[in-house]
Amino acid sequence: MAQEKSISDEVTKYASNVDRDIYTVSNIPEEVIAVIFAYVSRSPKGFRENIGTVIQEEQLGQERAAKFHEKWVLNYGHASVAEHASVHVGIEKVSRLFSSILELSNEYMSFTEYSQRYQSPAKGDFFTPEELDQHSSLKNKYIQLNNYQYDLYFELNGKLFEFLKDTVPTPEGIEERLHHRALEKIAFEDARYALNLATYTNLGMTANARAIEDSLTKLLSSRYPEVRKRAQEIKEEVRFSVPTLVKYANENKYITETRDIIEGLTKKIIGQSRVETSNETYEVNLLNWTGKDSPDPEAVAIDTMVKAILFEHLALGYEDIDKDLSSSSLEEKLDILKKSLEKLGKFDNPVNALKLVKYEVEFVISEACWHQLLRHRKVNWITKEPGIQSGITIPPHIEKSGTQDLLRKAVSESENLYHELLNQNLTEVASYVVTNAHNRRILGTFDLWELYHLINLRMSEGAQWDIKNITGMLAEEIGKYHPNLISPALKRVD
Repeated sequence: MAQEKSISDEVTKYASNVDRDIYTVSNIPEEVIAVIFAYVSRSPKGFRENIGTVIQEEQLGQERAAKFHEKWVLNYGHASVAEHASVHVGIEKVSRLFSSILELSNEYMSFTEYSQRYQSPAKGDFFTPEELDQHSSLKNKYIQLNNYQYDLYFELNGKLFEFLKDTVPTPEGIEERLHHRALEKIAFEDARYALNLATYTNLGMTANARAIEDSLTKLLSSRYPEVRKRAQEIKEEVRFSVPTLVKYANENKYITETRDIIEGLTKKIIGQSRVETSNETYEVNLLNWTGKDSPDPEAVAIDTMVKAILFEHLALGYEDIDKDLSSSSLEEKLDILKKSLEKLGKFDNPVNALKLVKYEVEFVISEACWHQLLRHRKVNWITKEPGIQSGITIPPHIEKSGTQDLLRKAVSESENLYHELLNQNLTEVASYVVTNAHNRRILGTFDLWELYHLINLRMSEGAQWDIKNITGMLAEEIGKYHPNLISPALKRVD
């Protein structure tokens, strides 16, 4: 009895209560939390009782947790156990190229990144690849380019701010000081298109151990030395919290060898990739959508969703619902769909039936826009490496203020060095000198549910003009085939 009371007293240090059905668990190493949660699947005891058992038997259960994970996670493949262990990681002074690769490495990781929309970087804050240590002349050019582009950025910033002050009057009821602060944000938001992907950024990352292990495997298999080095550093730091769970995150030969094979094949079939610049501007090319091959694609999409909505609320099987619904008119089906969306508020998620309607889209967008769009990790992205082949995007304020020559100078200098680096087979280094203004081709597949979120966030009043434009173009293209499906999403941002 005394022993049970002792365990109970000890548990109060780690559980928010000992007498209610809902409680939080804290002050325990993440790896131990994972094993405590996993024990429940094989024990009649509750979480709190397992906390007491693990703590009593081992010093906070670290050794017991390691043995458990070695057996069940590593040997038997029960990787879901690792999802209960979360780690928070601070990542500083990495390139924007690295941050984009990291953020795409696993869809279940959460990030908050330093924003060039709200903060101005400092001169000299850029990453220099170690590969350049063997090429002193190119290294000097690389450093000079980054400093030159920062000077252009600083000049652009100042001229844009003065232009905006002269052309955008202070709204009635708003202090001039606050108005100028807003204009200042717009100025360096647009001026940043002159900076490149070597520019430093900082991130905060939160993820469970399973996601981190998957991410590290991809990062350690990257073509970029910076990515592999930073991944190893992340692994070393994360091992303090979840040593067993990331133990076997290493370079994956399937990833690296398959990449080399495919690249070799494409060169045989197509030849060397073209690196000439084009005059392309950004675009949205809708490649595939639910009902594409039907004379009425929207009717197919509506039918698909309505059957799922009725399936959720009726005791009938799917085939029975399909038969009963076959005699209903399109208007009747559309009415059911509209009823499921008419109460949708700005901060609500739509019904899950929207996840059954799919889209496949090719984007040509600026790097500045891409670094915002990539954060939508429910989209399945297929990306090309950064390059100079797809033209540039010039912010409208830069055009209106007559400062586009400054941006074009930044772009031109990047492209000159890009070619020099390629000629020296420094392909990976060349990616760092691509500017935020340069466009990249991206392929994305997503569902209507995610499209609602994208429209709601990226077409709102405070959205950055570039991603707002591209999202508007996306909505317009999809609206040609699914007009009644797009309209409820657009109403939330009117």
